[in-house]
Amino acid sequence: MNVLELSNVTKRFGTFAAVDNISFSVEKGKIVSLLGPSGCGKTTTLRLISGFENVDEGSILFSGKDVVNKRPYERNVGLLFQDYALFPHMTVEQNVAYGMKHRGFEKKLIPNRTNEMLELVKLIGFEKRKPGQLSGGQQQRVALARSLAISPEIILLDEPLSALDAKLRQELRFELKEILNSVNATTIVVTHDQEEAMSLGDSVIVMNEGKIIQEGHPTDIYEKPNSKFVAEFVGRSNWFNGNIVNKADDGILKIKTTEGFEFNILESLTPELSNGNYEICVRPERISLEKNEIMDEDSYINLLPGKVVDVAHLGPDIHTVIEVSNKRMIKVVEKYTGQVLKNNGTNVNLYFYPKDCIIVSSEK
Repeated sequence: MNVLELSNVTKRFGTFAAVDNISFSVEKGKIVSLLGPSGCGKTTTLRLISGFENVDEGSILFSGKDVVNKRPYERNVGLLFQDYALFPHMTVEQNVAYGMKHRGFEKKLIPNRTNEMLELVKLIGFEKRKPGQLSGGQQQRVALARSLAISPEIILLDEPLSALDAKLRQELRFELKEILNSVNATTIVVTHDQEEAMSLGDSVIVMNEGKIIQEGHPTDIYEKPNSKFVAEFVGRSNWFNGNIVNKADDGILKIKTTEGFEFNILESLTPELSNGNYEICVRPERISLEKNEIMDEDSYINLLPGKVVDVAHLGPDIHTVIEVSNKRMIKVVEKYTGQVLKNNGTNVNLYFYPKDCIIVSSEK
């Protein structure tokens, strides 16, 4: 059952379409991430769902009922803002109970519900503290508890982890998803962070310039982007441009790039084009600087000779920049397992499989 359904929704500010004829739906208990750069329309979409902006065209349904003409307080929505919007003069338990008091919850039930929410977000013992006495992560959990306390039909999260440092963001990402799943919350998450979108969302909607560019499972968005924009936005990438020059009998196509490289790619991953011109993306983490036994058995393995120009050891990963021809730089990311880092100037070979070439049309 779809708890939320947007159909042909448009929102204009003057002549500018901030949201341009978008449609999508969310099933009960699912988490959908709206991902895109600043100004792409994702926050405006959230405001349209919550009722803080009016729809110019289209419909928004909550469990089959049109809510376009309903005011924000008439929509059963829980909101978690980027800055949490906690009341500094109230205690933790008062903040959590606030929404219930203003939604007409039976007074005698509020303390038990407040305690239940604090237990859910692991803040038992913090009831009497005020927001200023809490860490950023604890404040985020108070705000989440307040949003969930009113038993909303839909939870809307606007950049929920952006105010936290990188380490805490990573830790709370999985905790947040666990909490939302435990209460079967139907959730929209707005973020510009691709890791956050991919880890939180059961599905991801990539937006740009007010439009939905691609929608799907996080793995499909990453492995099968439908455009160069999506491929670049959801991960690191090396790009080549080329045309098909040969077709093998076993589903392998050979592409020659503008630099003169020849790649083997999978025909099954290659869209049909009118002009035959393709953009080829190879993720840095899919390139190996060492050839293993499995690669020896693959006659279609791609090989590029090059020279190391820069190496950075970033904790669990090694980032290497390789010059392959005439100042053409290729990025490689490998897991650090204790290996000796390569020196600048070292000659190397880059290896990657045909299946590791992501092909999109240069027409898009």
